[in-house]
Amino acid sequence: MHRIALTACAVAFIAACGGSGDSSMPTDNSTGILNISMTDAAVDDVSEVWVEFAGVRLKPQSADEIVIEFDAPRSINLLDLQDGKTEALLANRRVPVGPYNWIRLAVNAQFDNVYDSYVMRNGGMVELRVPSGSQSGLKLVSGFTVTANQSTNIVIDWDLRKALSEPQGQPGMHLRPALRVTDMAVFGSLTGTVAEALVMDESCTNDLVEDTGNAVYLYEGAVDAPLDIRGAETDPVATATVSKNADGIYGFGISYLSIGDYTAAFTCQASDDDPEIENEIAFGASDTAVTIVDGQTANVEFLAPVE
Repeated sequence: MHRIALTACAVAFIAACGGSGDSSMPTDNSTGILNISMTDAAVDDVSEVWVEFAGVRLKPQSADEIVIEFDAPRSINLLDLQDGKTEALLANRRVPVGPYNWIRLAVNAQFDNVYDSYVMRNGGMVELRVPSGSQSGLKLVSGFTVTANQSTNIVIDWDLRKALSEPQGQPGMHLRPALRVTDMAVFGSLTGTVAEALVMDESCTNDLVEDTGNAVYLYEGAVDAPLDIRGAETDPVATATVSKNADGIYGFGISYLSIGDYTAAFTCQASDDDPEIENEIAFGASDTAVTIVDGQTANVEFLAPVE
């Protein structure tokens, strides 16, 4: 079985190389408490997406990186973490105060016939590979600051619509590092509805019986012509599956968004969007400007076109 080898106790201030929490550190003004949680949004065609995490690395701005190895690997089903749900990856860990440059996640996910990370699809297990995840880890370049004797809470959103793919000619499935980091000190949310006429347009390639193929893409800043997911700077920062609720209304939600201005766009051709390549997908509603404000939930209504 292939496992990542992390350097145990690589820095002096890690008092124990144990699990995700460590209460042995002294309580003083030189340390603060760090919590890292995972979240996710729904994606079509798969029922479970299990990722096995081996540890976490942190890079203080003015010191050597901190290496934290879990006592035992942590397995998380990302599809359990929808609608704002989270699961702790690192809990109540004392680390030095100050600014940090990045987080790196170590995962066990190689094509080695070991189902440490895998997808459940059509009732069967499909082995999952995270490129570079078991070697250098998944680096999240998103700074944050730990303050003295306070809790710093970070949520990592692994956007499966952007991440999950099945490359031609290669075994298993790939899970690309489509990760978004939010500091819970300042964040907002987005909800909305989509007119039924938009999901029933003749251009749609969705499946209304299975309730798949409809999605909202959220882009940073003002975007006049939204593009598909293609592993480029033009990609949306987040996506949300549009589903029909018990009242027959098509709705969606995106949690833990950094404050700022965004553009939201709806497509009923999301099933045609392969994140490994460029696809020409249509967005069937006018692009909508959205402003996310701290502690508030913005709302968007994608209306049917006026004839």
